Amino acid sequence: MLKTEYIDVLSVISGKLYASAANVMDTASRLIPANTFCIANLDSLSTKVLKSFNREKVMLVEGLVVDNEESYCALVTEHAQGPLVIDNNLTHPLTKDMDATEFVGGCSFIGVPIRNEKGEFYGSLCSFDPGFYQYEERDVELLVSLSAFFTDLLEMESALTHLRTAEEKAELVLEDKKNLLAVLSHEIRTPMNGVIGMTSLLQTTELTEEQLLYVDVIEKSSNNLLEMMNQILDYSKMEAGTMKLEQSPFHIRDAVDHILQLFAADAEKKGLRLHAVYDSPDSPLLLGDSPKVSQILTNLVSNALKFTEHGEVGLIVRHSGVQEDRVTVSVEVRDTGIGLPPEQKECLFRSFSQIHEHRSPGKYGGAGLGLSICRQLAELMGGKVWLKETSDKGCTFAFSIPFDLAEAQKYSIKIS
Repeated sequence: MLKTEYIDVLSVISGKLYASAANVMDTASRLIPANTFCIANLDSLSTKVLKSFNREKVMLVEGLVVDNEESYCALVTEHAQGPLVIDNNLTHPLTKDMDATEFVGGCSFIGVPIRNEKGEFYGSLCSFDPGFYQYEERDVELLVSLSAFFTDLLEMESALTHLRTAEEKAELVLEDKKNLLAVLSHEIRTPMNGVIGMTSLLQTTELTEEQLLYVDVIEKSSNNLLEMMNQILDYSKMEAGTMKLEQSPFHIRDAVDHILQLFAADAEKKGLRLHAVYDSPDSPLLLGDSPKVSQILTNLVSNALKFTEHGEVGLIVRHSGVQEDRVTVSVEVRDTGIGLPPEQKECLFRSFSQIHEHRSPGKYGGAGLGLSICRQLAELMGGKVWLKETSDKGCTFAFSIPFDLAEAQKYSIKIS
């Protein structure tokens, strides 16, 4: 979504065009030496003066409403295919017996119909002169041009109305989708947590080797489903613009150590070394959203372990760009896995893209949202995430995010 919103921009443009239209009418009133000009709108019953310009004599005022039977505007739309020119309203057959003629007094008149974007009559552009000014061809051409301008303006206003309506409907659909995903997430989490709990209990009982294998599959499948639901829910929040940042003190070393502990068992099962290297023994107290940093780390480390069968997964943590009360934290996640297909690099951070699915259908699973969520979370915090390098010997993903130093510990960091 654009922020400033696209429709907000159109609204500003529309408002400026209406102001310009009034200026154009004012200019036209100077070019044509008549007393009164007006823009009128009519419906099936009445006519309303939207804008009026009077010189010496006030003949029409803005907001005036009259029945169509007594409206010169109605005459223009009902009796003329184009401009209606009346040299003398006191003698013209269309106007001599109208009560409106007595109201405005003797005058010359010209009226040009204004149509909306559907070709229907919207109203008219009219000029009155009590001095019986004889309108020339150039006057008619000017008013016809102004009529076309107002038609375009009405078309834009109509399009803007349709866009607003469409946007409101889209917001409702988005809200419904977000609510549906939240309900689905809750409804699926509850039974899945029950399944995971039962598998944990089963693992404490005496089982055959075959039964242990089945229980292990159930546990992995359940955890994968929960992870997928979490990712889809996070993705929907970001798409809806409802993802909010928290600001609290934390140490990046604590966040990384937590991730190492979280995946220690998975790494051990595959015989992989999982470790971290820090560029400094100091761990400054940062101010930021540590759960979202942990989520990026979780997705990157989870992917690295998923696609690595032998070797290691290592994290390298660096502090750079130290300036006054801010520091940029960069983390690289390196693995010795299968690497990425060169032709798939462009799809890496797209939503629902599963890079290795064509290589090994059904082997790795997932919703294809992990890297997309990492990118959006990093950007939400003012940072970025990228693929640093890849080969058939492994991959390195990296992210960097700037943080304020927490008030309790603002000092220069010594980088070794």
